[in-house]
Amino acid sequence: MNDEHHAFVAHLMRADSTLLQVVKRQGPLNWPGPRPPFEALLRAIVGQQVSTQAAATIYKRFEGLVDGSSWTPELLLRMETERLRGVGLSGQKIRYVRAVAEAWQTEPTTYSNLHKLEDQEVINALVAITGVGVWTAQMYLMFTLRRPDVFAPGDLGLKKAMANLYGLAMDDAEKSFSKKAEAWSPFRILASLHLWRSLDG
Repeated sequence: MNDEHHAFVAHLMRADSTLLQVVKRQGPLNWPGPRPPFEALLRAIVGQQVSTQAAATIYKRFEGLVDGSSWTPELLLRMETERLRGVGLSGQKIRYVRAVAEAWQTEPTTYSNLHKLEDQEVINALVAITGVGVWTAQMYLMFTLRRPDVFAPGDLGLKKAMANLYGLAMDDAEKSFSKKAEAWSPFRILASLHLWRSLDG
């Protein structure tokens, strides 16, 4: 991580003095611990359109349904709707997590080999599942596959951080945020981590 951090700092010295100051202040950041691919996508769906804190609370209850075991497609498809509702999942999210389970069960080879695909191919495969949008696929690329140069221009946290730093408007087109992020390539995931962290301060 330190080598990667130093390379990122060296890049920002040439590319973006504004973000450079944020990165120097925050120092090296640790990646969140990786999760198994199937569970990671379930967590991303649970986190859609709710705060980080609410998502963590709901997912902890969701994990409690399997009492320390790992979720599998078969286990999820057998789980009663009432129990899923009981941990805070809406009817829509129940449909979405079941769609993920059905996709993993129907095409196990495709979804167990996502790590072999290019970024856009991964996005195309995931958004084919009901309930999985581009943002969710981008989070999967970032935090499950650990792709180093992914950026999610529609993420509200990133937009807020960039609005604070660069004076962009939250309602600017996503291409405006993507254009700004081009300067951080090939370290856009590290830039994103620092932008999210900047909101904590």
